[in-house]
Amino acid sequence: GSATNDAASAGQIGELLNTIVASPGASQTSATPRNVTSVSLTAGEWEVTGAVGVIPAATTSITQLRAGLTVTTATMPALGDNALAQWSTAADVPVNPIVVPVGPTRISLASTTTVFLVGDAIFSVSTMTDYGSIRARRVR
Repeated sequence: GSATNDAASAGQIGELLNTIVASPGASQTSATPRNVTSVSLTAGEWEVTGAVGVIPAATTSITQLRAGLTVTTATMPALGDNALAQWSTAADVPVNPIVVPVGPTRISLASTTTVFLVGDAIFSVSTMTDYGSIRARRVR
């Protein structure tokens, strides 16, 4: 860490990393988890948060949105884990973007590993794009 108001340096407690994919991002395919963004974290213990946002086309009907933090590419973490967040509704045609926050969750790593922010949606009728961010702070 640091005893002043400067940023903690790499490898030190308090180190902060983040990645952002601005809106609008890439197109989503219904019921297909995909990597929205990722961050490479070095060995240690990290507290990680993220958020996946979606922008549906005017006629897109959404049933479910999920966001997850995982070390396995394009795969959702297990239900009941802080690394997974879910939004569900009866088929809804939203008029604004929807953001699903996920975490914080602790991720302990023995070596440098990529952590993925994964988005998944069940929707019909039209198209949707996603965007998001990951924020990771070294806690140990």
